[in-house]
Amino acid sequence: MGGKKPVVRVLGLGPGPMSLITLETMELLAGAGEVLVRTSRHPCVEELQAKGVRMRYLDHHYEKGGSMEEVYSGIAGEVVAEARERGEAYYAVPGFALLAERTVQLILEEDVEVRVHGAVSFFDAVLAALGLDAVEGLLLLDADRLLERGYGILDPRVPTLLAQVDSRLKASEVKLALLEIYPPAHAVRVVGAAGTADERVEEVALEELDREERFDHLTTIYLEAMDEAEIYDFQRLLDIVARLRGPGGCPWDRKQTHESLARHMVEEAYEAVDAIHHRDWDHLSEELGDLLLQVALHAQLGSEEATFDVRDSLRSIIAKLLRRHPHVFGEVKLDTPEEVIARWERIKVEERGEPSVLDGLAEGLPALIYAFKLQTRAARVGFDWEVAEDVLPKLEEELREIEEVLRGGEGDLEEELGDMLFTLANICRHYKVDPEIALRRSARKFDRRFRDMEERCGTEGRSMQDMTLEELDDLWDASKEESSDI
Repeated sequence: MGGKKPVVRVLGLGPGPMSLITLETMELLAGAGEVLVRTSRHPCVEELQAKGVRMRYLDHHYEKGGSMEEVYSGIAGEVVAEARERGEAYYAVPGFALLAERTVQLILEEDVEVRVHGAVSFFDAVLAALGLDAVEGLLLLDADRLLERGYGILDPRVPTLLAQVDSRLKASEVKLALLEIYPPAHAVRVVGAAGTADERVEEVALEELDREERFDHLTTIYLEAMDEAEIYDFQRLLDIVARLRGPGGCPWDRKQTHESLARHMVEEAYEAVDAIHHRDWDHLSEELGDLLLQVALHAQLGSEEATFDVRDSLRSIIAKLLRRHPHVFGEVKLDTPEEVIARWERIKVEERGEPSVLDGLAEGLPALIYAFKLQTRAARVGFDWEVAEDVLPKLEEELREIEEVLRGGEGDLEEELGDMLFTLANICRHYKVDPEIALRRSARKFDRRFRDMEERCGTEGRSMQDMTLEELDDLWDASKEESSDI
C-alpha cells in the first residue's frame, strides 16, 4: 500500500481587503510556516505581512514564461514540488480558488491531494458592484479564453462578464472580437477593483472601450444582453420560421410541405451556383441565406411532424464529417486529394453496407452531373478506359449511329443523342473538365454574343427577324471576332 499523497491547501484571499478573507483561511495563513502566493499584486498582501504571515511570492514566473500557460505551469510546478518535498504546501490565490484560476486546475491534474478552502470571489464583488443577480442568467468568461476561441463562444442573448481584461491592448483585442456580434454603440460597463476601496464602475460604448487607460489585473467588463431584434444568427432564423409556420403566421408558409418546397431548394441552389460562376460574392452571400431558409423550413416541418428536427440534421452532418475525415480528426495519414476521396468512398460503403458502388446517387441530379458521377463511381472499381484517348473513337461511333437514324428515319434518336452526351461527359471526366461548368461556359458565351448581335441590329435600325440566315451568320461572325472570349 502506497504512502499518503502530498497535500496542497489552496487558500482564497478574496477580491480585496483582508476583511474579506474567511476566518478559517486567516487561521490557516497565520499557522502556516510559509505560504506560496501566486502574485504580490493583491490588495491584502501588505495587511497580511503586517499580521506576520510568512509569504513567498511566485511573481518571478511571470518574467520567465514565454506565454501565460507557461507562467501558470511554472507556478503550479513550484507549488507541487513544495508539497512533495515537505508533505504539505500552502498556496494562496486571489479570489476563490475554483473561479478563473488556471494554476489550481493544473495542480488538480497532479498526483497530490488538493484541499480547497472557501473564499469570497471577484465574481461576488463584481455582482455587488453591478447590482446583478446571477441566477437570472449570465455568461462568465476569461478575456483570454474569448481571444483564444473567438466570438463563437459568446451568447448575445444573455448578459456577459469578461474577467481579467488587464491591459488597454487586451481591451482592443476584446473589442474587435465583441464587434463581430455586438453593435458599436452597445453599452459596456467597466468594473475596476471590485470589492476594494478603489472600486469603480464606468459605462462606455463598446466602440470606445479602449480609448482610455482604464485597465489592470482587477478589471472586468460587463455587457447587457442584446435585444432580439439586433441578433442575426441561425437560432433567430429558426425562431422566425417557427413563427411564420405557427398560428397567426404567414398563410403561404403555413401551407407548405416538404414536397411543395422541394423545387425551391433546387432553384436556390442553382442561383447560388450562378453567383459563383459570375464571381458575384455579395449575391452569393444572399443566395446562401436563401438556401439556409429552405433548410430552416424543412427542419421546422420535420419538427412539427415529429420526424426530425434541426438538431438531428446538425448531429448527423457533424458526426459524418468527423467519421469521414480520420486524417484530420484521427490517426490516419492521407497526403493527396485522391487518397482522401478513395478513403471517403470506402467509409461510405462501410457505413451504408451498399451492395453497389452506384448506390446513393440521387437520380434527381442534373443529367450531365448524374452521368459524370456514375462514370466516376464505376471507374473507382476499375471499369474504365485505360487512357483518355481511347474514349474518342467511342464518340465517333455514337455520331455515326445518330447519322444512321437521321438518314434511315428509323431508330431511337433520343437514345442515340443521349449516348453521345454520355460519351462526351466521359471525355470530360478523363480530361478533368467539369461538363456542367463547360456547358454553362459555352451557354454564357452564346448569351453574350447573341446579345451583341441584338445590339448591332438596334444600332443599325434593323430587325433580326427580317434578316436572312446568311446575314445573321455574318453578324454572328462579326460579334465573335470582336468578342474577348473567342
